[in-house]
Amino acid sequence: LRNCLSKNVQKFVARKFNVDLAQDLGLTPGKKRIFVMFKIDKNGNITGIQARAPHKRLEAEAIRVVGLLPKMKPGKQRGRPVGVKYSLPISFIVQD
Repeated sequence: LRNCLSKNVQKFVARKFNVDLAQDLGLTPGKKRIFVMFKIDKNGNITGIQARAPHKRLEAEAIRVVGLLPKMKPGKQRGRPVGVKYSLPISFIVQD
């Protein structure tokens, strides 16, 4: 289940993320990473989105895209819904 969730979240982010933004910021060429952390609360909502990136505008774009994720099924522990923290690395290549 975790692999399925991870794969679908990655596809969603790849479709919605504005990759042209990195070219416009004048970042050095090479592989760049953005680390995004968020929580799926016990109601299935995405909350507490945080991002760490080489540029503030990339952080804002990552937070915007993760905020667009649809409502999900919450995790369950002992039959009760619980919040689950999730970490998502976004990698892309900046070309000259």
